[in-house]
Amino acid sequence: MKRQMSFLREIRQTLLAGSSHSTVRACVALLAFALLAINCGPPPQGQFHVPETALAAAEKNVTQQAKQNQAVSLPTNAIARLDRMPYLRNAFKEPPTTSKGGLDDFYARTRGKVQHAAIISGGSFDVLKAFVAKGWAPIVRVQLEGRNPEILPLSDYSDQASEVHLQNPMSRTKRRISYSDFEKYWEKDSRGKCVLITPQQLTEVDVQNVLRKYLPAEAYQQISVRSR
Repeated sequence: MKRQMSFLREIRQTLLAGSSHSTVRACVALLAFALLAINCGPPPQGQFHVPETALAAAEKNVTQQAKQNQAVSLPTNAIARLDRMPYLRNAFKEPPTTSKGGLDDFYARTRGKVQHAAIISGGSFDVLKAFVAKGWAPIVRVQLEGRNPEILPLSDYSDQASEVHLQNPMSRTKRRISYSDFEKYWEKDSRGKCVLITPQQLTEVDVQNVLRKYLPAEAYQQISVRSR
């Protein structure tokens, strides 16, 4: 700004001098000064000025992403109340047979006993935990060391104790199994499968919508659902 004022004073002195040559030079200088002022425009509002609308949009995106990240997490413990599931007890009024067909055979044999059932394949232990967090009781087939295979609902889990509970709906007795033992014996005999018995028929979209609340997308992309 000081340089600009000094430049204007020099032009004024030239005009007062009165020579035609000096006057032409002064006019040319004035014209150049005016063009420079126009091109420069208003003073900057900061080194990196960002419109307010862009800032608001960015803040909104960050807030939404934070909410999504916060929502996608499993609780440290959860329980599915089997005593409130009469439709589940119907499938266990007679002890399930543990034939070579495994859970596929159990799913087929529940026809006529329960109205709605779904068999989930390609799942993981976290998928089972997400079902329990929802209030469902995933039915699994396990064969513990030295025991015959069994088909039982997983009723609850606890990260603090690193244990799951298996429970026959016709009994109040629960069997406690450590996380490591359960994953070994469940994956060995039923290859990541479980059966869900619910009041309404489940579609693959229904199951994915539940899992989305607790797990990242990559954790359940491989599952398949067959239901009736």
